[in-house]
Amino acid sequence: MNNIYIKQGIAFVLLFLLQVLLLNKIVFLGFLTPMIYLLFILSLPFDTPKWLLVVLGFAAGLLIDCFTGCFGIHALALLFVAFFRNMVIALIPFHGNREYHLQPIYPDMKFLWYFQYVFYLTFLHHFIFYFIDAMSFNCFWRLFLIVFANTLCSAGCIFLLQLLFYKPSKRY
Repeated sequence: MNNIYIKQGIAFVLLFLLQVLLLNKIVFLGFLTPMIYLLFILSLPFDTPKWLLVVLGFAAGLLIDCFTGCFGIHALALLFVAFFRNMVIALIPFHGNREYHLQPIYPDMKFLWYFQYVFYLTFLHHFIFYFIDAMSFNCFWRLFLIVFANTLCSAGCIFLLQLLFYKPSKRY
């Protein structure tokens, strides 16, 4: 088994425990809850097959749901992130040579590229999560504000984790 997938498995366990045991209990200003478990799907290597992304996204989301009592909302939102990840990567302009065996992590990517990548996929996750949770488009702008604020909070936490714990990938 590849060393990167072992590291990703360990990272998922740590992100899962941090999310379930600490971050789900924290609510800033009454509506901000950082969701960092997305980092698991976001940091898988570029060349990860799409079927594996989708399976891992659904399984990780379902595991989070089991411990938070959300009944499939995390699974659905993370499934969408895993499904659209490669499309988002293709849409963000990248200047230079992209090495597909690397991970899309901040130490390997330029700041603007990485910021767009995390922001778009975190926004997609939060949009699906909060609108499915509300089960309504009533108060659309209020929900949109909650989605946007939580996106910034989660993306900031993800970026901070990248700065603190991720090292550049080995080139070859």
